[in-house]
Amino acid sequence: MKSFNKKLNLRKNYPLIFEIGLIGALLIFIAAFKFQVPVNFNSSSDTVIHTEPPIVLPPITLQKKIPPPPAVARIPVEIPNDDPMDPPVINFGDFNDIDPTLPLPPKSKNKDKEETEILEQAEFMPEMKGGLEALYSDIEYPKIAKRNGIEGKVVVQFVVNKKGEVEDLEITRGIGGGCDEEVLRVIKLQTFTPGIQNGNFVKVRMKQVVHFRLRN
Repeated sequence: MKSFNKKLNLRKNYPLIFEIGLIGALLIFIAAFKFQVPVNFNSSSDTVIHTEPPIVLPPITLQKKIPPPPAVARIPVEIPNDDPMDPPVINFGDFNDIDPTLPLPPKSKNKDKEETEILEQAEFMPEMKGGLEALYSDIEYPKIAKRNGIEGKVVVQFVVNKKGEVEDLEITRGIGGGCDEEVLRVIKLQTFTPGIQNGNFVKVRMKQVVHFRLRN
Protein backbone atom coordinates (compact mmCIF):
# COMPACT_ATOMS: atom_id res chain seq x y z
CA MET A 1 0.00 0.00 0.00
CA LYS A 2 2.82 2.33 0.80
CA SER A 3 4.66 1.52 -2.43
CA PHE A 4 1.57 2.37 -4.50
CA ASN A 5 1.14 5.65 -2.75
CA LYS A 6 4.75 6.55 -3.40
CA LYS A 7 4.28 6.03 -7.18
CA LEU A 8 1.20 8.22 -7.26
CA ASN A 9 2.71 11.01 -5.26
CA LEU A 10 3.15 13.72 -7.96
CA ARG A 11 4.16 16.48 -5.66
CA LYS A 12 7.60 15.15 -5.47
CA ASN A 13 8.16 15.55 -9.25
CA TYR A 14 6.05 18.80 -9.64
CA PRO A 15 8.87 21.12 -10.75
CA LEU A 16 9.96 18.75 -13.50
CA ILE A 17 6.47 18.22 -14.82
CA PHE A 18 5.80 22.03 -14.85
CA GLU A 19 8.92 22.72 -16.88
CA ILE A 20 8.08 20.00 -19.42
CA GLY A 21 4.53 21.39 -19.87
CA LEU A 22 5.74 24.97 -20.25
CA ILE A 23 8.27 23.94 -22.93
CA GLY A 24 5.59 22.03 -24.83
CA ALA A 25 3.18 24.99 -24.76
CA LEU A 26 5.88 27.30 -26.14
CA LEU A 27 6.66 24.89 -28.97
CA ILE A 28 2.98 24.65 -29.92
CA PHE A 29 2.65 28.50 -29.85
CA ILE A 30 5.70 28.99 -32.10
CA ALA A 31 4.53 26.31 -34.54
CA ALA A 32 1.11 27.97 -34.80
CA PHE A 33 2.63 31.32 -35.95
CA LYS A 34 4.94 29.73 -38.48
CA PHE A 35 2.28 27.53 -40.05
CA GLN A 36 0.55 29.33 -43.06
CA VAL A 37 -2.72 28.14 -44.54
CA PRO A 38 -2.60 28.25 -48.38
CA VAL A 39 -5.28 30.46 -49.94
CA ASN A 40 -6.77 29.54 -53.30
CA PHE A 41 -7.58 32.82 -55.12
CA ASN A 42 -8.95 30.96 -58.15
CA SER A 43 -11.74 29.35 -56.21
CA SER A 44 -15.18 30.92 -56.44
CA SER A 45 -15.92 33.10 -53.52
CA ASP A 46 -18.58 35.58 -52.55
CA THR A 47 -15.93 38.12 -51.61
CA VAL A 48 -15.94 41.11 -53.97
CA ILE A 49 -12.98 43.46 -53.98
CA HIS A 50 -14.00 47.02 -54.80
CA THR A 51 -11.40 49.18 -56.47
CA GLU A 52 -11.68 52.95 -55.92
CA PRO A 53 -11.32 55.18 -59.02
CA PRO A 54 -8.13 57.17 -59.17
CA ILE A 55 -8.27 60.70 -57.86
CA VAL A 56 -7.66 63.20 -60.63
CA LEU A 57 -6.36 66.55 -59.44
CA PRO A 58 -7.20 69.71 -61.43
CA PRO A 59 -4.39 71.25 -63.41
CA ILE A 60 -2.44 73.91 -61.64
CA THR A 61 -2.80 77.29 -63.36
CA LEU A 62 -0.38 80.06 -62.79
CA GLN A 63 -2.02 83.36 -61.87
CA LYS A 64 -0.89 86.33 -63.85
CA LYS A 65 0.53 89.12 -61.84
CA ILE A 66 -1.45 92.32 -62.37
CA PRO A 67 0.90 95.26 -62.76
CA PRO A 68 0.34 98.07 -60.27
CA PRO A 69 -1.52 101.16 -61.55
CA PRO A 70 0.64 103.96 -62.83
CA ALA A 71 1.55 106.62 -60.38
CA VAL A 72 -0.69 109.70 -60.48
CA ALA A 73 1.13 112.91 -61.02
CA ARG A 74 0.63 115.32 -58.20
CA ILE A 75 -0.56 118.76 -59.19
CA PRO A 76 0.93 121.50 -57.09
CA VAL A 77 -1.71 123.43 -55.20
CA GLU A 78 -1.17 126.95 -54.14
CA ILE A 79 -1.38 127.36 -50.39
CA PRO A 80 -3.83 130.13 -49.54
CA ASN A 81 -2.50 133.12 -47.75
CA ASP A 82 -4.05 133.39 -44.32
CA ASP A 83 -2.86 136.92 -43.74
CA PRO A 84 -5.78 139.24 -42.88
CA MET A 85 -6.76 141.70 -45.58
CA ASP A 86 -7.61 145.30 -44.90
CA PRO A 87 -11.19 146.02 -46.06
CA PRO A 88 -11.48 148.84 -48.59
CA VAL A 89 -12.82 152.12 -47.33
CA ILE A 90 -16.24 152.90 -48.83
CA ASN A 91 -17.19 156.52 -49.17
CA PHE A 92 -20.94 156.88 -48.64
CA GLY A 93 -20.87 160.59 -49.23
CA ASP A 94 -22.98 163.13 -47.43
CA PHE A 95 -26.50 162.01 -46.59
CA ASN A 96 -27.69 165.61 -46.82
CA ASP A 97 -26.98 165.69 -50.56
CA ILE A 98 -29.63 163.06 -51.41
CA ASP A 99 -32.22 164.26 -53.94
CA PRO A 100 -35.71 163.55 -52.51
CA THR A 101 -37.19 163.18 -55.98
CA LEU A 102 -35.80 159.91 -57.32
CA PRO A 103 -36.57 159.03 -60.97
CA LEU A 104 -38.85 156.08 -61.61
CA PRO A 105 -37.32 153.02 -63.32
CA PRO A 106 -37.92 152.86 -67.06
CA LYS A 107 -40.96 150.90 -68.15
CA SER A 108 -40.08 147.43 -69.31
CA LYS A 109 -40.62 146.81 -73.00
CA ASN A 110 -41.21 143.12 -72.32
CA LYS A 111 -44.09 143.99 -70.02
CA ASP A 112 -45.74 146.07 -72.75
CA LYS A 113 -45.19 143.20 -75.16
CA GLU A 114 -46.80 140.71 -72.75
CA GLU A 115 -49.84 142.96 -72.33
CA THR A 116 -50.38 143.30 -76.09
CA GLU A 117 -49.29 139.76 -77.07
CA ILE A 118 -52.07 137.40 -78.10
CA LEU A 119 -51.29 133.70 -77.75
CA GLU A 120 -52.62 131.03 -80.04
CA GLN A 121 -52.02 128.34 -77.39
CA ALA A 122 -51.63 128.63 -73.60
CA GLU A 123 -50.92 126.25 -70.75
CA PHE A 124 -54.53 126.65 -69.59
CA MET A 125 -56.86 127.57 -72.42
CA PRO A 126 -59.97 129.71 -71.79
CA GLU A 127 -63.18 127.76 -71.20
CA MET A 128 -66.70 128.89 -71.92
CA LYS A 129 -68.79 129.08 -68.77
CA GLY A 130 -71.76 126.79 -69.18
CA GLY A 131 -70.21 125.06 -72.21
CA LEU A 132 -71.82 124.63 -75.61
CA GLU A 133 -75.19 124.02 -73.98
CA ALA A 134 -75.27 127.62 -72.76
CA LEU A 135 -74.14 128.84 -76.20
CA TYR A 136 -76.82 127.00 -78.20
CA SER A 137 -79.53 127.90 -75.67
CA ASP A 138 -79.00 131.60 -76.54
CA ILE A 139 -79.11 131.12 -80.35
CA GLU A 140 -82.30 131.94 -82.24
CA TYR A 141 -82.55 130.54 -85.75
CA PRO A 142 -82.93 133.54 -88.10
CA LYS A 143 -86.29 133.71 -89.90
CA ILE A 144 -84.67 134.47 -93.25
CA ALA A 145 -82.51 131.35 -92.96
CA LYS A 146 -85.56 129.27 -92.06
CA ARG A 147 -87.57 130.52 -95.03
CA ASN A 148 -84.72 129.87 -97.44
CA GLY A 149 -83.71 126.54 -95.86
CA ILE A 150 -80.19 127.71 -95.07
CA GLU A 151 -78.15 125.21 -93.05
CA GLY A 152 -74.46 124.74 -92.31
CA LYS A 153 -71.74 125.79 -89.92
CA VAL A 154 -70.45 129.22 -89.04
CA VAL A 155 -66.83 129.63 -87.81
CA VAL A 156 -66.11 132.67 -85.65
CA GLN A 157 -62.70 133.82 -84.43
CA PHE A 158 -62.27 135.98 -81.34
CA VAL A 159 -59.89 136.91 -78.50
CA VAL A 160 -60.50 136.20 -74.82
CA ASN A 161 -58.79 138.91 -72.76
CA LYS A 162 -57.34 138.62 -69.25
CA LYS A 163 -60.77 139.28 -67.71
CA GLY A 164 -62.44 136.50 -69.69
CA GLU A 165 -64.25 138.94 -72.00
CA VAL A 166 -64.62 138.45 -75.77
CA GLU A 167 -62.86 140.89 -78.13
CA ASP A 168 -62.03 141.25 -81.85
CA LEU A 169 -64.76 138.99 -83.23
CA GLU A 170 -64.47 137.95 -86.88
CA ILE A 171 -66.45 135.51 -89.01
CA THR A 172 -63.97 133.32 -90.90
CA ARG A 173 -66.67 131.18 -92.50
CA GLY A 174 -70.32 132.17 -92.88
CA ILE A 175 -73.51 130.88 -94.48
CA GLY A 176 -75.57 134.12 -94.66
CA GLY A 177 -79.27 134.41 -94.01
CA GLY A 178 -78.60 136.25 -90.73
CA CYS A 179 -76.78 133.26 -89.19
CA ASP A 180 -73.43 135.06 -89.13
CA GLU A 181 -74.84 138.04 -87.27
CA GLU A 182 -76.60 135.73 -84.80
CA VAL A 183 -73.34 133.97 -83.99
CA LEU A 184 -71.57 137.28 -83.34
CA ARG A 185 -74.39 138.38 -81.06
CA VAL A 186 -74.39 135.16 -79.03
CA ILE A 187 -70.58 134.93 -78.68
CA LYS A 188 -70.52 138.45 -77.20
CA LEU A 189 -72.91 137.30 -74.48
CA GLN A 190 -70.65 134.46 -73.33
CA THR A 191 -68.06 134.74 -70.57
CA PHE A 192 -64.87 132.67 -70.37
CA THR A 193 -62.30 131.71 -67.78
CA PRO A 194 -59.14 133.60 -68.82
CA GLY A 195 -56.14 131.75 -70.22
CA ILE A 196 -53.09 131.22 -68.02
CA GLN A 197 -49.44 131.10 -69.12
CA ASN A 198 -46.56 130.85 -66.62
CA GLY A 199 -48.94 131.66 -63.79
CA ASN A 200 -50.22 134.87 -65.41
CA PHE A 201 -53.49 135.70 -67.19
CA VAL A 202 -52.94 136.17 -70.92
CA LYS A 203 -54.92 136.97 -74.03
CA VAL A 204 -55.73 133.93 -76.15
CA ARG A 205 -57.11 133.75 -79.69
CA MET A 206 -59.83 131.14 -80.12
CA LYS A 207 -62.23 129.72 -82.72
CA GLN A 208 -65.76 128.44 -82.28
CA VAL A 209 -67.90 126.47 -84.73
CA VAL A 210 -71.68 126.89 -84.59
CA HIS A 211 -73.95 124.50 -86.54
CA PHE A 212 -77.31 125.51 -87.94
CA ARG A 213 -79.71 122.66 -88.78
CA LEU A 214 -83.40 122.81 -89.59
CA ARG A 215 -85.72 120.26 -88.03
CA ASN A 216 -87.81 118.22 -90.44
